[in-house]
Amino acid sequence: MIRGIDREHAPALGDVRALGEGDVILLLPGAEERDDWARYTEAIGAAVGRGADARWTRG
Repeated sequence: MIRGIDREHAPALGDVRALGEGDVILLLPGAEERDDWARYTEAIGAAVGRGADARWTRG
């Protein structure tokens, strides 16, 4: 599954945490400007720990 995070849109935090091997999290422009970015970085870390791939992209 591929999930994207940007300034305006993001999947639920629990959905991000549940990602794992074979899943991709696309970090789109503005993602780090979200008010809840710190919570997403924790969820992304959990997903990466389960085998997901997180990638910064230009859009």
